[in-house]
Amino acid sequence: MTEPAKTPTLSPDASAAFAEFARACKAAARAVALYPGSHPAIGVSLGRLAQSTARLAENGPFRLEVRGSSLVLGGSAADRPDSSIGELADVLRRHTIGSLTVNAAADADSWRTLLLLLARTPEEVRADGGIAKLWATAGGPSLEIVEIDYAEVLREKEGEAATIDQIIAAALAGPQLELDDSTFEALVRIVNDPEKLRKLMSELEEAAGKGGAEPKAAAIMSLLHGLVEYVSRTTPDQLEQIFKKVATAAGAFSADTMAELLAQVDKPGAVAGTTNVVRAMTSRMSDATIAEFVSNSVVAERGATGRLKAAFQALVPERDRQRQLLALAETEAAASELGHDASFSELWDRVEGMLTTYSDEDFVSSAYGRELSNARSRPVEVEQISDDPPERVAAWVGSVSDAALHSLDDRLLLDLLVIEQDPLRWRDMAQTVIGHADDLIRVGHFERAWQLADSILGEGERVPERNPHARAALEQLGRGSMIRHVAAHLRSADDETFARFQRLVLAMGTAVIAPLAEVLSAEQDARSRRRLRDALLGFGAQGRESVQKLMNAPNWEVRRTAAFLLREFGGSEGLKELIPLLTDTEPLVQREAVQGLVMNGTQEASAILLRAMTSASGRTRTTLIAELMSIRDERVVPAFAYFVRHMDSRLAEKIYDGAVEALGNHGGTDAVEALTFALHQGDWWAPLRTRRRRTAAAGALRMIGSEPALEALRAASTRGPRGVRTVARGELERLES
Repeated sequence: MTEPAKTPTLSPDASAAFAEFARACKAAARAVALYPGSHPAIGVSLGRLAQSTARLAENGPFRLEVRGSSLVLGGSAADRPDSSIGELADVLRRHTIGSLTVNAAADADSWRTLLLLLARTPEEVRADGGIAKLWATAGGPSLEIVEIDYAEVLREKEGEAATIDQIIAAALAGPQLELDDSTFEALVRIVNDPEKLRKLMSELEEAAGKGGAEPKAAAIMSLLHGLVEYVSRTTPDQLEQIFKKVATAAGAFSADTMAELLAQVDKPGAVAGTTNVVRAMTSRMSDATIAEFVSNSVVAERGATGRLKAAFQALVPERDRQRQLLALAETEAAASELGHDASFSELWDRVEGMLTTYSDEDFVSSAYGRELSNARSRPVEVEQISDDPPERVAAWVGSVSDAALHSLDDRLLLDLLVIEQDPLRWRDMAQTVIGHADDLIRVGHFERAWQLADSILGEGERVPERNPHARAALEQLGRGSMIRHVAAHLRSADDETFARFQRLVLAMGTAVIAPLAEVLSAEQDARSRRRLRDALLGFGAQGRESVQKLMNAPNWEVRRTAAFLLREFGGSEGLKELIPLLTDTEPLVQREAVQGLVMNGTQEASAILLRAMTSASGRTRTTLIAELMSIRDERVVPAFAYFVRHMDSRLAEKIYDGAVEALGNHGGTDAVEALTFALHQGDWWAPLRTRRRRTAAAGALRMIGSEPALEALRAASTRGPRGVRTVARGELERLES
């Protein structure tokens, strides 16, 4: 049994730099997760990480690969175990990152963006589309992430080899590709993966190779026919992308196969439906793909052949372009084993002479032409002879940093929103911008997202024809991920940012009220709760109507939030909606309903609450009374004054006595009038209870101590029943003593 190859190890110096980088990553990740963005600890830790990155990237970009519970650098492992390397591997693996390529341009901002994404839970990241998608939005070219789809890997291990064999057999069987839909779906997935597609084409050429170029071309034609017919029938919008993928894979074709395919371009067999599959494929071959095709053929044959010449001139009929592509092909061939031969220069001269019938030797010397051809391969020498000052070079590099590229993206979108005049095209543009804004929100770039949304809103207000499309686009943003993520951002956002958010929320319409209320019900931060509440209150009467619909929500926190919002909206509208919540099974919901009615201050609200308390029984009644008596706010005076005037004190003595006491504590005109009324009430058949109630009312007036309250006591001491006069005089004597 063959033992698996052992992973090579890094030198001691490289291992030390690798471990230092991992430790810097660990420290920076901790700082980013624990501290706000302006904290000095973040700047220090990210600066160290950027320095460690620069040391590892001295000789070019480096690649980190996750292998099990460890991490390798450029295919090699550290010479000794290090816990920081293992911890970094664990973080990357939890976020399904298979490899991470780090370029020299990775600065502190780039690392902070990535570490903020890695600080989120893997479940949250996957819910927002996965780490690769989020990085494509938040990051840039400084870091390249390869995400592993483990489900797809498992499918590949189980059946990919058999699927490829089935596809090859069908392509060799005849011009009609006989496959079922599930196999065609697998074929489309293979085409969308460049490595798998090249593997399929290579195996197809190899399987058909015994009969020469004709069976190879026929098999490829059969594959293209079947693929085009299936995609045209199921997902025609993907047809262009399919042709581009196949065109890229064509760079690996042999010269014989390519020449034979091109020879079929004008024959009926090249047409599938209304599409000439050969022309559609070859017309989408890029310069790099054609150069790769030429280079591969020259390296394989150690020179140019007649079939290569025929294929090359058919692909590139323009003579000027032929010279350019041959220069690219020479660069690729020079990097191969053939390029190390001492006679490579002479060999390539013969290749150029054969592949092009045009010669510019009368105008350009061979030495100068060779210098032009090789100029692309010597960027390092250009850097070595550069006399530009460091600050100018730094400015150039900064102009292509991640942040600069993001700024250019946003500026382009903002400009397009302004300059596009056609309303329907502007609608499509607005939807594209909103889609990008939603992606930005998923990675925490709220300011950029809201700037884009604000521009859509402004353009809709500026041009009336755009307004319906702007509103629709903003509603789309409200249905996206913004509401789900906004609470955390509002905790630290400044007032200007919140004002922009509030303006956008109002523009999105009442559809966002329900999700905003759900977010508010789950939010714990006081500042964020206040801002979410203010945003909801900004809807006014429209908000009240939408909040009323939340009264029957299955989540008790949402019901509680709805009661709270109705209280804040004020007015008599929606008071009846609070009645069912007074008997809710959750005490906190009951509390909000009680407070909503008490703080409303109207007689209607007070009557509703009084009926609920006198008709309820058991635990519900006890909870309502306890919540009512616990309120310490002067806004309860109208409700308690109503209770004293309208309730039967015999049926709810505790409520009556508590209301009298509360009126004495808070005072005010309403309290004095209600207590004066209570002072003169009584039942002749219950003298002891009557005396106690009158004494409590007179004592409450004395506690208020205002001139109207004292005047009420003085009047009662001289007029009215004897019992009233007695208790009033007693309280006045206590006051004087």
